[in-house]
Amino acid sequence: MNASDLVHGMLTVLFTATAVHGVHRAVAPRRAGWRERGDRLLHAAMAVTMAAMPWTHAAPLPHPAGTVFFTAAAVWFPVTAVRRDHGSQVAALARSLPPATGMAAMVWMEWQTHAMTGPPHENLAGPPASPHHIGAPGHTAHLSPTAQTVTAALALCLLAYALSSLTRVLPGLHTRPAPATGSIDRHEPYGPFWDGSMALGTSIMLLLHH
Repeated sequence: MNASDLVHGMLTVLFTATAVHGVHRAVAPRRAGWRERGDRLLHAAMAVTMAAMPWTHAAPLPHPAGTVFFTAAAVWFPVTAVRRDHGSQVAALARSLPPATGMAAMVWMEWQTHAMTGPPHENLAGPPASPHHIGAPGHTAHLSPTAQTVTAALALCLLAYALSSLTRVLPGLHTRPAPATGSIDRHEPYGPFWDGSMALGTSIMLLLHH
């Protein structure tokens, strides 16, 4: 087992655990609306796809079904956030940006995977890349500057959200005491941990994918 396989194995464990947790949250008997359950099931579907992605030569979902599904999921979060939140719509949209960004990252990776493994006349990056060589030096060189910028922007946004979420549940990382009126749900105190872990894993996958 090489270093690439080890990283892929760790990511698969992370995404599998996140998927199981997401399904558990979706079917838990606590009071939750259909929109909240939809959020959790979409996160679980994304985690399952991400768990399989490092080991497949092609996108886990057939093209263009995967692109359509995750595009709809990216739109779902801001649309339902505005409809379910009776307060500030700007604040609701801001809270929906991290999960929407995660789904947008999935759309981007699905599209890139299809571009690299499609028919020869569509494949501008050369022969299909083996999953064991994803992230190897030189892959980024096949991408246009615009594609590299999109990848970097998505990865940085997800990394920033991951750090923000993880520091909320790890008091030792705080530089100052957390306010008493924090936004952590008392029914799901470790929700930020799972959300942050998912965002961190997705940002790593974005970079490895290219």
